[in-house]
Formats: sequence, C-alpha cells, structure tokens
Amino acid sequence: MAGCGNSSNTSTPAVSSGAGSSAATAGADWPNKTVTLLCGFGAGGSSDLGVRSLATALEKQTGASFIVQNVTGANGWMAWAQLLQSDADGYTIALVYTPSLFTDYLDPQQGHTETMDNFDFICNHVTDYGMLVCKTGTYSDMGDFMKAAEGSGGVTVGDVGANGNKHIATIQLGNANPKTTLTAVHQSGWSDNYAALLGGTLDAVSCTYGDIASVLGDGDLQVLCVFADNRLEQLPDVPTCSDAGYGDIVSAPSRGYMLPQGVDADTKAKIEEVFASAIADTKHQADMNYLGLNINYLGGQDYVDMLKGQEQQIIDLKPELGWN
Repeated sequence: MAGCGNSSNTSTPAVSSGAGSSAATAGADWPNKTVTLLCGFGAGGSSDLGVRSLATALEKQTGASFIVQNVTGANGWMAWAQLLQSDADGYTIALVYTPSLFTDYLDPQQGHTETMDNFDFICNHVTDYGMLVCKTGTYSDMGDFMKAAEGSGGVTVGDVGANGNKHIATIQLGNANPKTTLTAVHQSGWSDNYAALLGGTLDAVSCTYGDIASVLGDGDLQVLCVFADNRLEQLPDVPTCSDAGYGDIVSAPSRGYMLPQGVDADTKAKIEEVFASAIADTKHQADMNYLGLNINYLGGQDYVDMLKGQEQQIIDLKPELGWN
C-alpha cells in the first residue's frame, strides 16, 4: 500500500515500566473475564478494522478475550445507548467517533438528552485527518479548484451524510471563501463517492486519509489539500488548506474509547494502563499504518480537553447547520 506511514501529528503513549498504584487495588485483576468492545459502525469499515486490531493487541497484553460487537445505526448512537445500559464494571467499552458523538445531541431534531458528560473517557486512539480530492487531472491544484468554485454554478463536493465531519469541512471551506459556491452532495459511503468522482458526476469529495489510503497508489485520485494543522507525512507535497491560502480549516475526526459513568477508579486506572500498552504495541502500530489510520494517543484530561474543543467547534457551527 502506497503512502501509509505515520503522520507528523502521530504520537504514541509513554508506558511506565512500573505496575503503578492501581496494581495493589481491586482493579488490578481486570480483566478476569471477556471484555466486549462495541463498534457503532459496520464490519469491514476502517472503524471496525481499527477496533479489531486493537482487540488483538489487548488480548496480547492481558491474555483475556476481547470481542468486537458491531451495533450499527444512528451515527454510532445505537452502540452508545447500549453502553449506557451496560453494567459499569469495565467489561463493556465503546469506540468513540467524533464529531458524530456531538452532532446527534447538538441537533435538536434528534431528541437526545444524553451528552458526552454521560460517559467516562479512556483515551484517544486515532485521528483521521480530512482532505479534499478530485479525479486526477481535473484541476491543477487547490487554486484551480477554488477558481472553478467561484465560477458560474460553482462546484459539487461529495460527502457521506449531512452534518457529518466531511460535510462540515465543506461548510467551513465555503464560510472561509464567501465568493465560492460549494454544493454538498450526500452519498451513502466512500465507494459511491469514488465511483461518482471517477465517473465525472462529482467535482471533488471531502474525505479522510483512511478513506483513500488503499487506492492512492492507483493514480486515479489527486489530493488538493489536507484539512490539518500541518502537512501529513504520507503526503508531504500536498498543502494544508491554510498553506494553499483558503482558510485555516482543520477536520480531525477522532476515534477513542469510553466507559459508562460509574466504573470504579481503580478499575478505570488499570483499563487506561492496558489500553496505553496495547496502543504502543509495535505490531498494532504496523497494522494501523497499513490501514492508513494515524495513531494519535491522548489519555486522561488531555483527551477530555480535546473532545471539549471539538464539541465547541460544532456548537460554533450551529447557525450554518440550522440548529438554532
């Protein structure tokens, strides 16, 4: 697979060689039975594959069984609702996917009363940066694309659903460049966007690196810009949106793990220790690189602060999303 190294933003956990204070507590024997990892997205997708790779690393660390259960629907909230109904004993853990976690409860039409405050967060695992792609040869560069967006009728930009992170990136790009017309086209998945792009019915697609990593080597796609603070190590010649001069647009959907509120502190401390060790496992990191998924470990309050910042970005966009 071409271009599947770690990004310049990638970090991995520092794991202490000591057992830590939790070793002498009741939580030190976690896990002593099977742990269920809830994935709110379908089998075979990048979210699912990332969870399954981590499950293997967790089994290696603990000798216990970790099973992945796909509970799909409602942009992840079917799985998260199941997590909230589970025992707070540390044996049911869910994948967190942002910004879907926020968009459903910030959208008043969804009727959610639960928020991120109903969960207890373990760590961030992956940050999958957004980008804008076109069919190779359609535009010479980002400037050429944006010039077309200022022309009569503007341009069409595919995504995978209204108010998701990819649609939000298109909204932000339009807000930063008010002379442009960027018409979002909502599709059911990356494969539909890819076919439409190659078939000429879409001008560009807002996607993530994980979406395209496996097909970049085919040469059919051209990456116009990345929605990140810094250029990606995998794509050093591709400018950030800011570098290209079209706004400081950052789309950094993240995947981490969380518990229901109420897991005792000693058990949670052991879970955090085991997850940090599993994410640092070299075989797991190699697997994630192959999948095009950038490990970006954050634990403790750093992870909560990151989530709060992402939540605020969605709150700031509520007028554009029609959520006032």
